[in-house]
Amino acid sequence: MKRAHIISIGFIAVLIGTFIATFYSTSRSTTFAEADLRPEQECKISGTLNADFEIIYDPEVDPTKTVFHMTDRAGQTKRVVLSQPKPTGLENSESIDLYGSSQGTDFHANKMLMKCPSKYNQNNHIIVEDEGSIDGKAS
Repeated sequence: MKRAHIISIGFIAVLIGTFIATFYSTSRSTTFAEADLRPEQECKISGTLNADFEIIYDPEVDPTKTVFHMTDRAGQTKRVVLSQPKPTGLENSESIDLYGSSQGTDFHANKMLMKCPSKYNQNNHIIVEDEGSIDGKAS
């Protein structure tokens, strides 16, 4: 092999390694406890909305601030300050992914992704069976 080929293969390997390391570090979900150990460092927290607490959003005071409580996958609940308007369907979300950092007793998020319940989920449909039909519709 020529020296240029070896250098090219090495360069490509370094690029692939950098890509994999970057993807792994940004997609791995942590907990609030882990985020508290690394304050000011951006991380991803996955969990669910804690409906025991009120969602605070007042567009007249600050249209880019939403405050709510979330329970992470480890079961710890923390106050979240989201620097975005209140997302539609927040109350109905199945899960939430927050991107931000722990600051004191709060988690400050600058980005949020929600998984909302599917309208095609079997739990969202009522199936009534009629003795005279297969699909529940009378003939």
